[in-house]
This record gives sequence, C-alpha cells and structure tokens, in this order.
Amino acid sequence: MILRIEDTDRERSRSEFERAQLEDLEWLGLTYDEGPYRQSERGELYERTARRLTDAGVTYESTDESGRRALYFRPSIRSGSFVDELRGEVTFSGVEDFVILKSDGTPSYNFAVVVDDLELGITHVIRGEEHLSNTARQTLLYQALGATEPRFVHLGVILGPDGKKLSKRHGAASVADYRREGYLPEALVNYLALLGWNHPEGKEEFADLGEISRDWDPSRLGTSPSTFDPDRLLVFNADHIRRLPADELRRRVEPFLEEPLPRGREPAALEAIREEMRTLSEAPRLLRGITDPVEASALVEELPDSGDEVFARVADGLEGREFGDVEEARDFVAGLRVWAKERGINPRDLLHPLRLALTGKNRGPEMALLFAVLGADEARERILRAREARLGP
Repeated sequence: MILRIEDTDRERSRSEFERAQLEDLEWLGLTYDEGPYRQSERGELYERTARRLTDAGVTYESTDESGRRALYFRPSIRSGSFVDELRGEVTFSGVEDFVILKSDGTPSYNFAVVVDDLELGITHVIRGEEHLSNTARQTLLYQALGATEPRFVHLGVILGPDGKKLSKRHGAASVADYRREGYLPEALVNYLALLGWNHPEGKEEFADLGEISRDWDPSRLGTSPSTFDPDRLLVFNADHIRRLPADELRRRVEPFLEEPLPRGREPAALEAIREEMRTLSEAPRLLRGITDPVEASALVEELPDSGDEVFARVADGLEGREFGDVEEARDFVAGLRVWAKERGINPRDLLHPLRLALTGKNRGPEMALLFAVLGADEARERILRAREARLGP
C-alpha cells in the first residue's frame, strides 16, 4: 500500500491536518508500505511532465478574469472512452481545455494524480462515481503522455439516512470523532467495508481488517448507492465490544472512565456493563447505574408483597459473606432461586425487588453481576435500607 498526500491546496493543507490523518490511519489499522509521498514536494516532477506536454504542442498559457496566469491542457481530441471495471465502457465527449499548472506553479488535481499514478506504478484507481467526469479528463492526459491508464472502479455514492449524499450534517465528521465517542476501529472498518461491497456468502461480521482483506473480492463491489446508517454502526460496535476478551476490554474502556473500576471487582464490573455498552464512552454511565447510591424511600410503592421476605432472606445470606468472583455470586443467586421455589415465590418476585433495592432500576445486568460488583456488604446495606423504607418508621 502506498500513501499519497494530495496537499497542493496550500490554504487547506497544514501539518496538523496531516498528523491527524496519519493518526487516524494508524488507529484504523491501515498501514502503508511506501510513503507518505506529498504532492507539495513533487513540484519538479510535475513541471518536467508539463514540459513534455508543452513540447507536444498541447498546452498554452492564459490569464483568467482575475489576472491569474495558468498553464492549460488543450486535448487533441475531446471525446473518447475508458473502461470501468463495474460499469463497462464509459464514453465521454465535449471535454474542454483545463488547467494543469496553476498561477503559483502548483498542479491541478487532475494533472497531479495522473503524473503520480504513472510515476508510482498505480494499477487500480477505486473511487466514487462523482469522479467519472475527472476520469474523462485524466484519460485524455494519459493518452497525451503516451501511457496506458490504470484500471478504474467507480463506486456508488454513500447516502445519509435521509437519502441525501452523506455530509457533516449527518453526524460525526471525522474518524477522530468516532474515536473520541468510543467506537472500536475494527467495528468502524467492518461497517465501512460493507458500504458498496458484499461477501459472497453474505457474511457481515469480521474480526479485523486482516479477515476482511483475505475475503475481499473487487468483483463484489457495486454501483448502487449505499446508505450510511449510524444506528447500524452502533449495532456493529456493540457486537465487537461484546466479543473483546476481558483484558482487552478493560484496556480500551479505562481511558473513558471518570473514576477507576471497583477495586478487586474489575472483571465483574466489565462483564456487568458489557452487554448494554454500545460505545466505550457509555461505560461511566452504565457503571454509575450500578454503583451510584439508591434512594430507598422512592422504591416503596414499586416493591411487591414478597419483598419483605425476600429482603430478610437475602440480607441474612449476605451477612459475613464475600464474593471472590462472579461464579461465587452466581452460586449464591442459584441458591436463592432454590429457596424461592420452595417458598412458592416466582422468579420475578424474587429478583425484581432485589434489583430495585440494589440499583433503583427495573432492568439491568444479571443479578449475580450486581452482587459481585457491589460486594456482599454494600449489597446487604442497600437491601436493609429498602426493607426499612418499606416497613416504615
């Protein structure tokens, strides 16, 4: 892979922008073998190539209405065709003269990419269909230089959920935005790879870029528009989060945390928030949903009649107990289920009052995870407070 930085627009090309792009590529796992080649540093190559065209009699200088003087390319023919690997033969006509060197000596886009592609030995050009008109101009430049153009593939445009061409108004504007929001690079690459491409067996989930590259077949690319759906991207991201090994999940989550994971209970805390976490930035909120204090008095009206008996039994079972890990907490909950069945208490009337007492919420992580994250002592205190609130003064 060759990295080329097209930075001939001096006003919009800054070193900090380049650094950000290189960081984004590294974060996504896109590594390059050559480069980066900067067009701003290849002026001599463009000038030498322009002289070849001038010697062939197909250029001229002209001044525009604002007084800027530039070098123009005058095609000897103004129509022709090129082959698109997806669309077949694409014909064009009526190509007008166009600038190849601007007044400040920098190359125009169409000229620079042709010179670079030839010099770097580029064999395939894959880009959006909005470049079809550019490809017509570039084809004429290849012909004027006596060169064979590379193989072209023009993909369908990417649309936003509203059916309009994707733009900043549809959400995150850059890879860095997704990184800050807590998306996984492998999830983003996974989703983006499926925009305009499909696996021959309909496969959609890929572990990483390496797996995608092994299965990637350009013949599966399409010309139809693709829709960038932020909600679907969230689903992909959540799936990738759930597949991360515990140690790796912790490494990725910790930069987003507002306070450390509960000491000694880190694995349980991660497992408790993993299922509902769609982005890493949601981790603090999900963790607070377990560890934040509960206002017991606000639960009184929601507690079922079985709550008193359940609270008494569980508080007694928690006294003096310690949970070494999640499995010990699961064994404890399994014992509660056996007791409840013997007492004729259905599972909901056992677990619902406990969930309310521990978190103040009607839904959330597996009960054993709540016990493991809070610890036996804190869980018992919350249950006793809920029981006292129900019984009243």
